[in-house]
Amino acid sequence: MNDLLPPTASGPPEALPSAPRPSSRNASVRRGGAGWSWLGVAALAMALTAGVAALRLTVHRQAQRGQSVGATPVSLASPAGESDALILYTVAPGDTLSGIAIRHGLSPENLMDLNGLTDPDSLQVGQVIHIHLAPERDGPATPIVPDSELVRGPAYLGFDIRDFLSGLGSPLLDYSETVEGVTMDGAVMVERISRQFSVGPRVLLAFLEARSGQVSGRMPLVTLDSYPAGMEDSTRAGLWRQLNWLADRLNGAYYDLRTRRNRVMTLRDGLRLGAPEGLNAGSFAVDRVLGLLSTEAELAGAQAGFEAAYAGLFGDPWSGARPALDLATLTFPALTLPWPVGDTWWMTGGPHGGWANGSAWAALDFVPDEEARGCAVSSAWVTAVGDGVVLEGETGQLFLDLDGDGMRETGPVVMYLHLAADGRAAPGSRSRAGDRLGHPSCEGGVSTASHLHIARLYDGEWLAAGGDPPFALGRWTAWGSPTVYDGGLQSSDGIRREACECRLPDTNAIR
Repeated sequence: MNDLLPPTASGPPEALPSAPRPSSRNASVRRGGAGWSWLGVAALAMALTAGVAALRLTVHRQAQRGQSVGATPVSLASPAGESDALILYTVAPGDTLSGIAIRHGLSPENLMDLNGLTDPDSLQVGQVIHIHLAPERDGPATPIVPDSELVRGPAYLGFDIRDFLSGLGSPLLDYSETVEGVTMDGAVMVERISRQFSVGPRVLLAFLEARSGQVSGRMPLVTLDSYPAGMEDSTRAGLWRQLNWLADRLNGAYYDLRTRRNRVMTLRDGLRLGAPEGLNAGSFAVDRVLGLLSTEAELAGAQAGFEAAYAGLFGDPWSGARPALDLATLTFPALTLPWPVGDTWWMTGGPHGGWANGSAWAALDFVPDEEARGCAVSSAWVTAVGDGVVLEGETGQLFLDLDGDGMRETGPVVMYLHLAADGRAAPGSRSRAGDRLGHPSCEGGVSTASHLHIARLYDGEWLAAGGDPPFALGRWTAWGSPTVYDGGLQSSDGIRREACECRLPDTNAIR
């Protein structure tokens, strides 16, 4: 009953554990205006612009050397070299070779060679594979964006995507796609993806501008119904699929460096580079995605192109940088279990993606103690884990804003997923700890049984369930493992429970 994405038009499922985003299988495209085909003059102009912007940003950074604003020190909280070691990975339900490879900064071919595999579809649940994380050498050390720009947090308060695009007369406003029966223009798509993944919209737009020129429309390079984020894969054509791919890959790199002790990026030519000491996670995220699309010879130009696009749209990304969250000292409000006192629920999923595969392994899964009925809406109640304001989310989703300011981007927030529409608490309502919020279901993603998926954010950043600050629910605190969905809860009196797709009182019962 774990959350899984079905196979979609974007290829085989890539082990997106929480997978609440809509499928792209039924996307159809309507483009406003004519398509463009531009020659080398556009690329030359972009290169010249990139050079000027890169020089200006370099001067600015030299002036701020030694400042900590926006920087995330690389602290691996492990013996020296552990992040570069040969590790063992146990294949979990929903895993694919390509998904495992991407999560660890490798190519599927690297992983197949290392494990002597000839068939990428031959993985079996429980199979142990070897993953070598060692980079061949360190990669670029140039900071590109602060962490506060990469994450959709306080730095984005007051930024309105539609207003910004309207001011540019952006082609994104004339473009639309229909995804699962809902027609959205480009502004809605960027807004929705930014909020779903909690990725900064300015970074998404700068990436689109660098790769397609279609944000400003001044220098179109490719059309929005092709590969505007640069991933040239026929199963990922169109703005919606490209944005999903881009946001998930940015999250994957950001949280790999922040919480999963993986500092490796693999370039298009197979070269593995490591994040140098001191490079912040936001910059590493941009570097890794650019690296997926670039050879070593092309990477510096791709970085300059991104910087030029960002500067042309928004100015200097470091001018309004905010300090990165210090996860080791961050405190999160005390929470209760998300069901009524006295009830027993079963823990079916340890730490896994809060939203899709790339985000921090922020989520835990639970099912109520009742007869299993597949995806039928449960009669059990999910309750508020603390006092707060209910905020609207996507289908099956609800956010509980614990600081009561009505914004997801600031302070402590808890996300609930798979709550049925019938009986769900109304957006804007105030709830106290223990108040009813809704019933477990399969709404909001694809799952094999009705259950609750719950995760935390702080200032828009996904907080790892098995990391700092601790994910404590009443007397129970989450613990994790190097393998997605593994882990469990431990009580204050030492009782240890492990996530399992089972109902065994001494294994995964939580009361």
